[in-house]
Amino acid sequence: MTRFALPVLRPSSGALPPSLRTELLAAIALLVVAALVIGIGSVVWFADLVSAPQGAVYLTLLILADVGILVLFGAYELRRLVLRPLAAAVAAAEASAGGDLAQRVPAGSTRELAALAQAFNRTTDHLLEERARAIRNEKLASVGRLAAGVAHEVGNPLGAIGGYAHLLRGRIAGDEKAIEAVDGIERESGRIDRIVRGLLDYARPRKPTPAPADLHQAIRGASEILEQQGLLEHIELELELAECSPRLLGAGHEIEQLFVNLFLNAVDAMEGAGTLTVHTRCATAGEMLAARPRRETDPGTFVAPRDASPRMRDWLVRLAVDDEVVKVIVADTGTGVAPSDVERIFDPFYTTKEPGRGTGLGLAIVSRVVENLGGVIWVQPARGHGAAFAMLLPIRRSLAAAPAMAVPTVTRLA
Repeated sequence: MTRFALPVLRPSSGALPPSLRTELLAAIALLVVAALVIGIGSVVWFADLVSAPQGAVYLTLLILADVGILVLFGAYELRRLVLRPLAAAVAAAEASAGGDLAQRVPAGSTRELAALAQAFNRTTDHLLEERARAIRNEKLASVGRLAAGVAHEVGNPLGAIGGYAHLLRGRIAGDEKAIEAVDGIERESGRIDRIVRGLLDYARPRKPTPAPADLHQAIRGASEILEQQGLLEHIELELELAECSPRLLGAGHEIEQLFVNLFLNAVDAMEGAGTLTVHTRCATAGEMLAARPRRETDPGTFVAPRDASPRMRDWLVRLAVDDEVVKVIVADTGTGVAPSDVERIFDPFYTTKEPGRGTGLGLAIVSRVVENLGGVIWVQPARGHGAAFAMLLPIRRSLAAAPAMAVPTVTRLA
């Protein structure tokens, strides 16, 4: 299996910076030429002084001045090309060794130093990702212990509360205030039950039961569930599904729940009204990393960002060049995700919603399902405004390919 490495440099202009060897040779050549020109010119221009009785002294001073100018120029070039970039790299390395992984090395003016800066920055990005993964795993273990205790200590009394509320409802016929109170008891106990079930769904280990699963079928199934519940009544749903109809290896109901959670998150972000777009694209790992194509619906003034997500990049470089993957984007027109929340939004119990409107487990469950599928997920600004949750999932070649879809590429549901 042939693997590929990331290109060392990917400048937006497409032109590579000169190499350090070229820059140093050019500087040395310039110094030699300048030395000859200044030396010969000094003898010619100051011929009278050289031929004077103290000509040897004047000639010595001219040579020293010539050498001094060349040394200063050489020192400037050496500092510009080598010493200053290396000092910045050393400062960033020391900061990283001290725990400041947010430090970055600025790109140098030569190809080698720019490659060094990019390699160092990739390393710190990888360390940040590994630290975040370790924190997530630690939280997962904590949630698992908490879920086991909550399920045992809260589940039984919660069931008793529900039973007593049901008995009480049968004896308060006609008393509106009492009925309203029982409704509140059942509503809040139901909310507690959902929290407990969410904890268990997120934390309890499950035996893997891989089976062929159609990604597009899961997307449509999730949208149908929310439409039947009336949650998409004021949402314009746009399905931009690729014709490849990718097949994944995983539990179909978990994949469907993944999109149910993402859609619910988008509906909440848009406060029940807006546009929800689901876009899929199939390609090889090499094509996915190298190309950032524009969509046909993009306006002429739109410029796609060129920097790949660190999660996307780190995931793709582990694959072979010809491994097939599918990219899924779920974008909304809501309030978006603050930059400070980008790395924390998939953490359990972390939520930006108002108290009582979320447990902070929906996106954590989404992240867990994506990891079970062998993929990666991240969030980025949507085109225009809002948030776009992007996923990369491996397509299993061993699975029988489903026939191409006969439906239009873009489906709009109001």
